[in-house]
Amino acid sequence: MDKTSENISTAPKKRFSRLRLSIWAVEILVLLTCLEHFVIRPRLARKNRGPEMQQPAAPHNRGEVIRPLAEAALLPPGLQESFPAYYPPLPTLTPEGLAMLELQKACSAERGLPLEVVNSIGMKFRLVPPGSCLIGSPETEAGRGFSELQHFREFPLPFYMGMYEVTQAQWEAVMGQERNHSHFRDAQNPVEEVSWYDCQEFVQKLGQLEQLDSLAYRLPSEEEWEYACRAGTSTAYCFGDQPDKLTHWADYEANNFRRPNNVGQRLPNALGLFDMHGNVWEWCRDKYQNYPGDFSPEKEYHSWRNIRGGNWYVDAGSCRSANRCRLPGLSVGNMLGFRIIRTLSPPAPEAAP
Repeated sequence: MDKTSENISTAPKKRFSRLRLSIWAVEILVLLTCLEHFVIRPRLARKNRGPEMQQPAAPHNRGEVIRPLAEAALLPPGLQESFPAYYPPLPTLTPEGLAMLELQKACSAERGLPLEVVNSIGMKFRLVPPGSCLIGSPETEAGRGFSELQHFREFPLPFYMGMYEVTQAQWEAVMGQERNHSHFRDAQNPVEEVSWYDCQEFVQKLGQLEQLDSLAYRLPSEEEWEYACRAGTSTAYCFGDQPDKLTHWADYEANNFRRPNNVGQRLPNALGLFDMHGNVWEWCRDKYQNYPGDFSPEKEYHSWRNIRGGNWYVDAGSCRSANRCRLPGLSVGNMLGFRIIRTLSPPAPEAAP
């Protein structure tokens, strides 16, 4: 063995100081504590927590979780209380909107009607409480049409309004895939290319599917639609009079002139209804009629059906709460869709065709 090898073999082994060993022990202890606190315990908690305790974080355009009525709920046939359901974000509401939200809560508590319900095919509806409002627009409103004469209307009974426009997935669940003629195909997009008569067939078949009265589902009247859209407000839009803010509530010309969007992507109004402004025009149940005080002569369009809300291609003024449009009932187009009402009482008879 040479001297070099002998020196290596006889060299003393390196030993760590007690201080260094103590520091390492503390570091390992801290790491184990962090692992238990931030990884192991949360996983066990999620595993052991029942599904009724799990409340997913609210989407970016929702507010706090609504406390369910549970056993206190008085549910109409075919409906279930929807959970989780969310209030609209309070900072986005005007004082008038906040007042309507309180009215909605009071109606829910007094009548045992959940704020949000869901039917057998997953359609969600929001409670619209009894109340009153001015239908139409003041003469000072920018973009006002000649037919929007303001008049007072009362809505003595609550009803459930579709939280979203009817989607293509929901349409196909009732009508079949072969009847989906939408131009912009997407399961969560609003169904379009539907005529007023197509909508009538849809609500009839949906009622039959759930073995309900033929009037359980229907299109809203024009005034019911505006009452629900306004959600307590008297301004041009459900959030105020500033058209530049519409981009947060609607898909329309300024932010989306190419195609409709998935429902529920923008902000809701005070009642929790989405896309009342923009996305697609929405068919209404009744024919176009002159408002009280409007003595315009009868014309062909008085036999047409109302459409409301504007769409993805029109300007902000066409998306106003009071804006009125109409089309022949056989009309179709990639800007034409609808939402429906789930009634809580028989609707008033419609005028003869």
